[in-house]
Amino acid sequence: MNDVLVIRLPRHFSTWILVGLGALAALVAAASWAYRVVRLGMDAPFQATDAAALIALPFVLLAVYVLRMATISVRADAHGVHLATWLRRRTFSWDDIADVQQLVKVYRSTPVQRGVLRLRDGRQVMLPLPYGADHPRFRARFDAQLESLRSLHRRYGTPATDYLAVITSRTAGRSWKALLAFCVGLLACGALAAYFVPTASGHLRAWQSAVACPAGQVDRDCLSTVRAVVEHTDPNSGKSQSWVYFTDDRPLDRTSVPEKTARAFQPGDRVTLTFWHGGVHRITGERHQWTEHFATGGEVAVLSALFALGAGVPAAQLAIRRRGRGLPADEVLPSVWPFLVALLGTGVWLLPYAHTLTTDPFLSRAAYLWLVPGAVASVALFAWAWRATRIRRPQAAAAAAAVTGETFVPARFLDATDYNPHGFGTHIVLGDGLPAVVPHAGPGRFAAKEIPAQRLSVRAIRRARGEEAESVPRSWHIAELDDGGRWVRLAASPKDLALVLRELGLSVRA
Repeated sequence: MNDVLVIRLPRHFSTWILVGLGALAALVAAASWAYRVVRLGMDAPFQATDAAALIALPFVLLAVYVLRMATISVRADAHGVHLATWLRRRTFSWDDIADVQQLVKVYRSTPVQRGVLRLRDGRQVMLPLPYGADHPRFRARFDAQLESLRSLHRRYGTPATDYLAVITSRTAGRSWKALLAFCVGLLACGALAAYFVPTASGHLRAWQSAVACPAGQVDRDCLSTVRAVVEHTDPNSGKSQSWVYFTDDRPLDRTSVPEKTARAFQPGDRVTLTFWHGGVHRITGERHQWTEHFATGGEVAVLSALFALGAGVPAAQLAIRRRGRGLPADEVLPSVWPFLVALLGTGVWLLPYAHTLTTDPFLSRAAYLWLVPGAVASVALFAWAWRATRIRRPQAAAAAAAVTGETFVPARFLDATDYNPHGFGTHIVLGDGLPAVVPHAGPGRFAAKEIPAQRLSVRAIRRARGEEAESVPRSWHIAELDDGGRWVRLAASPKDLALVLRELGLSVRA
């Protein structure tokens, strides 16, 4: 094994072509800028040289990115790991590194693998390389480079684990900073929406109480009417705006309306426009009338409540991560679904309550009749969610009632063996014979493969780790078995796992 490992991105001939094009584009952009400053002046109209500079700019940025990636390196030797980038150089000794782990991120539904240094002080350092993508060639190269890095760690350091820890979005070791920022952002949006509730209510009341302006007088706070003739309409479906145009641009050229209104008015229709606060808020014709919708205080309050409920999702994830702070970095955390149910249940009563807010929401009898039962229900839901997401510590096989008749237990061996070829098993059948792996939920022992319990022993029982959560439910536990010197994993719910181990006659080693 080599004592020095250097990881760099492959440098192809195309890399230097892109860098050269970027350098040429930088010269073009600089010459165009100098020509404008020296000869044309900053107030001159747009010229062809300016277009050339704009076209050159993407090539410059691409060349900078390619050159940066081509110069990044990770070097590991007997002294530690050395990271070199444009901005900084860092060195981590093997004594400071607790473990070399794998981080799996998902970009646009594509998993990407990164290397991570877990330091003994709890910090996490993401390595710029190796970098793996969802392609067999890239994945094989990533696995080989990461294994070489781990081999050096085993040789010159003291790894905290003897296996590769895989960190995903479901594990305890994933960073919580993005969740915190997302939660704070949603709460800030909710607070901003709540701030505009009185403004929206006041604006609607002002419109509803506005009266017609006196004859010959125009004021922002009163309603003034002007007659006009529709020249043509431009209805557009989807998110595009629809327009009504007026003949001779009198009193204005056009105004935006909903698509239904644009289709209702026809060219030549005589209409009356109602102005208020400098804008058209009503169009009245013989066959159709349109009045602009004003957001009510209740609608803005609903928006604020939606932001607050949305902030509850990352807040729940943060709470689960906080409860699992003592778990290994690659151990799978409980699902956030119980909290989502509690948030949905809260929204059932909170959103209607927010929409019907009055000036004294906490004093009226109707508010109490709606708020108190809803709050009690929410407290009960969140208490249930808190209990449902508790961290269940793995336990050894406990005493269980004897199995009578054929019993099919949802359980899976996660590794291919002679009794689980190609990982085909989905259940284990107990009773009326030796325990066996079957690819179905019964009845009958069709395609059953007997489990050789005499050569199995239990190393440990633990929670699911890393990518294991992609193939089994998060609540399942994993039994690590020694199959004649080979390590195999058996996954099932805690209760079913205890039953299977009991029927196999296995117990955890002391």
